[in-house]
Formats: sequence, structure tokens, C-alpha cells
Amino acid sequence: MHFGVILPNYGAGSGRLAVLDTALLAEALGFPSVWTTDHLALPVGDAERFTPLLEALTTLAYLAGSTARVKLGVSALVLPQRNPLEVAREVATLDVLSGGRVVLAAGIGWSQGEYANLGYSFTNRGKRMEEALQVLRTCWRGNRVVSYQGRYYRFEKVDFAPAPIQAGGPPLWVAGNSPAALRRALRLADGWHPVGLSPDVLAGQLAKVRPLLANRPFTVAVRLSVAWGHETAEGGALAGSPEQILEMLRLYQSSGATAFLLHFLAENQSERERVMRAFAREILPHFPRDVEMG
Repeated sequence: MHFGVILPNYGAGSGRLAVLDTALLAEALGFPSVWTTDHLALPVGDAERFTPLLEALTTLAYLAGSTARVKLGVSALVLPQRNPLEVAREVATLDVLSGGRVVLAAGIGWSQGEYANLGYSFTNRGKRMEEALQVLRTCWRGNRVVSYQGRYYRFEKVDFAPAPIQAGGPPLWVAGNSPAALRRALRLADGWHPVGLSPDVLAGQLAKVRPLLANRPFTVAVRLSVAWGHETAEGGALAGSPEQILEMLRLYQSSGATAFLLHFLAENQSERERVMRAFAREILPHFPRDVEMG
């Protein structure tokens, strides 16, 4: 089982020191990965809980030089509101500079206003997402010269070097809770990254595609909030005593989850670090230290 930590790169209490201190503590405690949250141009009305916001890839580039072992990921990059060729170059560069430590989850996003602000269509984002994932794969195969011809993206004989350190590129997941996102992940990616799904819903969706999961490495990474010590929490977050949280994680595991990306709810950095230490002490020893992520 893999446990990653969502970094405070957005919202109240975010900032350079909060991000850096959380990443360094996660690495020291044995959490194998840290994750930024992505948005670029949310309109007022959509942005309140995300402001202030440090850009996701830039933040990871900063952390690449301050950490040594922990994997660096985005949960999740809104891919269809970017040029995928630019994303391919940025992520490949980050993989090189970090020594091959990058994981990328990509989703289609939910803010129509953000798409409008960036000049991209909201209505065809699912179709463009599929081509964009193919563009990433094309660029990360290791060929010096890359070309792609699709309906939405086309380029000829681009000199793409250096290639990512990881063979075939960083692990690539598709984010989203819908059956369509899961099917897209199975066809085009190495994993599925739902947010806050209940164990029952998770198990039900995976049961429908079970034959497609046989004999292939495929990560099912669920993003969850952790309200350590609280009896209840909004949005179905993990809450309660260590025993209750452990029981819920076991239920997710039996439902098909192979990784968890955890947003430790806290009012300040001191509380965040206290909860991370408690989780590492009370929960991590009950699971194998890590699994290789597809």
C-alpha cells in the first residue's frame, strides 16, 4: 500500500515554508510521495477555497532540489486546459531534474470559467483529454524526434530531448470519479485516481471492469481527507480514532484501492505536522512500507 501526502500549496495556511516543511517531514516519516493540487485561472466564485495558490509543477520543481527520495506528483493536473506538448516538456524536465521521481495524475477539471479564462473549450474537454494523454505518451517514449497527428493536436518532427529518466515516462494516472474516467484510465494510463469515493462505490465501479484489470499493473489511488481525532468530517473524510481510520482504510483496500493520497486537515502547520506524525506512528506500521506505482 502506498500513502502519499497532499501538500498545502493552496488555501489558508499555504505558502513556501508550509509546502517545504510538509514535504521534508513526509520524506522523514517514510511517506513515499507528496502531491500538489492544480488550478491556473479560477474565476471568483470558484476560487475561494483554493486561494492563495502556488502553481503545481513549479512547486514540485522547487521541491525537487530540496528532497532526495520522495516521489513528486500532481493531484490532478487539468490537462485539457493546457497545450499537452508543453506539459510533456515540463514534466519530462521535472523528471530529469528530480532524478526520476515524478508521477502525474491528469483530469478534465470542473470549472467552466477556468477553461474560458485560459481560452480552451469546456465542452470537448473529454475528447481532447484522450488525445492529450496520447501526446504525453508519444513524447515520453524516448525517441529524439516525435510527431503526432490527431483531431485536436498536431505536430511534426519535434526535437524532444532529454527524455524522462523513467523508461516510457513518469507513471500516468487519469483522475475523476466517473465510469468514463475509469475506462479512460484503463485504455490510456497506468492508474485511476478518484477523489473521495466511498468504498462501496469504488468496489462497484472496479467490479464492472475486473476482467480488464487482470494480469496488468494498475494503480487505484484514492484521494481522501483525514480529520484525525474528529468524530465526523464533511465530505466523507477519514475521521475518528486511529482504530476507526485503520478500519476504514482496510475497507478501501478490500474494495480495490492500492494507494491513498491524504489531505491532512489542519488549522495550522503545527497541527498538520502533529497529525502526520500520529498517522505515521499509528497507521503506517499496519501496511507494507510501499508498493511500486504503475
